Amino acid sequence: MEKKLPHIFKGKAPSNLNQNEAIINKEITESKNEVKSVSKQIKDIFNSDKFLYKAETLITLVNGDKIKKTIIGKTNNSLITLDDELIDVSTISQIELI
Repeated sequence: MEKKLPHIFKGKAPSNLNQNEAIINKEITESKNEVKSVSKQIKDIFNSDKFLYKAETLITLVNGDKIKKTIIGKTNNSLITLDDELIDVSTISQIELI
């Protein structure tokens, strides 16, 4: 005695699904590039000829504030200033030598 199973409905995926995935992937890539660019800016400062043991920098934070700090080192996710202050790299939108 063989039982026949009912047919399963196979609907088509929406045609704009690939477009949505492309938009999401683009946003993720852009956010990664922003982080890389700040990391690259920091790396460039530490590799510059002007950096011997400290560097005068102008730091623009994510909230728009600009601060002048003397940078002497870096941990995994923070910059160390001459005043013994830690600045979280994720709060920085741009950093440049003065």
